[in-house]
Amino acid sequence: MAFVIQESKRDDLFTRANSIAFSFFLSIFPSLLMLFTLVPFVLNFLTIWFPDLANFNRTLFDEISRIMPGQAGLTIFGFIQEITSQPKVGLLSFGFLLAIYFSSNGMLAMMNSFDKVYAKTFRQRGALRKRMVAIGLTGLLGLFLVASSFLVILGDNIIRWATGLINLSQAAAVLIDVSRWIIMLALYYFTIGSLYRYGAATKKRFSYFSPGVTMAALLSLATSVAFSFYVDEFNRYDTYTKFYGSIATIIIIMLWLQLNALILLIGFELNASIAVNRDLRELDPEKGLKPISEREEKRAPKVEWLEEE
Repeated sequence: MAFVIQESKRDDLFTRANSIAFSFFLSIFPSLLMLFTLVPFVLNFLTIWFPDLANFNRTLFDEISRIMPGQAGLTIFGFIQEITSQPKVGLLSFGFLLAIYFSSNGMLAMMNSFDKVYAKTFRQRGALRKRMVAIGLTGLLGLFLVASSFLVILGDNIIRWATGLINLSQAAAVLIDVSRWIIMLALYYFTIGSLYRYGAATKKRFSYFSPGVTMAALLSLATSVAFSFYVDEFNRYDTYTKFYGSIATIIIIMLWLQLNALILLIGFELNASIAVNRDLRELDPEKGLKPISEREEKRAPKVEWLEEE
């Protein structure tokens, strides 16, 4: 815990969280453009077997409202609805490739915040490799959103189909419905674990089941629900609108992104503290822990060796 506090003070978590939040904000609309450009083509095909997909926009709006409060959710939904209203073949071209590139900028900012100077635990990545990893993790986030949306939309269809096929009892149907939400939580946990495992340039990859992932997942969910409740139930959006006018939506989105970025950084610092202290125990104290470069050596904090029990 002392290591987490020391690193938080040295690297200024709030400044890093602000950087990540701003980069992700600029990446939101390219990411939505990249992801939901494909939705109309898929919906036209799947609606034949799953008629409830015709209500895709309504269900998506309900889910966005649960996560993002008030007008902020309406703004994001309005942009998505415009994209998914009808297939746009023109977007599946060079503009689509540009959207992929710019949508990864937020992920790249987060990966840069994961860099550390402990050469025993962390390593360097080239610019091209880092960009490719950022694009891959951005795609993983997109898959998580798609999977979550389809679990919500198709879940009731699957339950009705299974009930009619094998005559499921009411209790079994409820159990399947609960399992659907458990799967969504597992996907959320897996996504955060993947951000830490592949986003951080470590010599030994972080485990999916780690204290940092668990803490970040629980805090992120709790914070999103609490923040949404605070804005909606206490009419904070109306208050922000009186003071800030039309940019109140942007402020709310930025606050939500900053809170989640800060939580992700705290979870990462917890995992990093465990990994660094583990490697310090394995390293010969006489050789010391050599930072990546002489310049970073001056910035590196002093590390006290842990005594073997």
